[in-house]
Amino acid sequence: MWSTFVDGLSELLAQLATWMDGSYGMAVIVLALVVRLAMLPMTLKTAEQGWLRQQQLLTLKPKLAQLRERHAGNPAAQAQAMQALYREHGIGGGLGSSLLVALVQAPLGAGIYAAIRQGVAGADSFLWIPKLARPDAWLALVVGLLSFAALLLNPAMTEQTRTLLHWLPVAVSALMVWHLAAGLGLYWTGSSAVNLLQMAVLRRRARSPGAGVR
Repeated sequence: MWSTFVDGLSELLAQLATWMDGSYGMAVIVLALVVRLAMLPMTLKTAEQGWLRQQQLLTLKPKLAQLRERHAGNPAAQAQAMQALYREHGIGGGLGSSLLVALVQAPLGAGIYAAIRQGVAGADSFLWIPKLARPDAWLALVVGLLSFAALLLNPAMTEQTRTLLHWLPVAVSALMVWHLAAGLGLYWTGSSAVNLLQMAVLRRRARSPGAGVR
């Protein structure tokens, strides 16, 4: 079943390349944009829910501090009191929608990556990239810049909360693409571009009148 799925994606990429005048690199980018844009309503909703939950938790920060002080010697009572406070304000665990997105993205992404690995061996050059089967440092830089821009646009990342830990995914993305075949890096580039769009939309919604705790 898995091999059939991957073979189907390989055929789709080959057909897209035919439509793109034989450009396998352009076919990969188009596929990345189509897949991520199709999932954008779901991923954007999940990101917005995460941001709203963060805003709710910020408003409850003084009450949470009081609960910690009141139940300092009783972790179990502290946890129960915090859960009761969350329920009172309608704050859930925030894992449901994120888990759903992961369950959709993981197998689809793995299948697409496997299909691209099959196709890059015979692919021609694309833009400045001589061989899509080999890593490309400039492509890694592009992905790093896109990830960096998305981080800056993320409304949940204020100047006070930006730490080295939050910058780590930018470096990891660039390093991963630097060691991947450029064909896979192109898919990552297209996906990162849509993620940048998602952060821009989320930032605009966060700054709109009435945005915040609902």
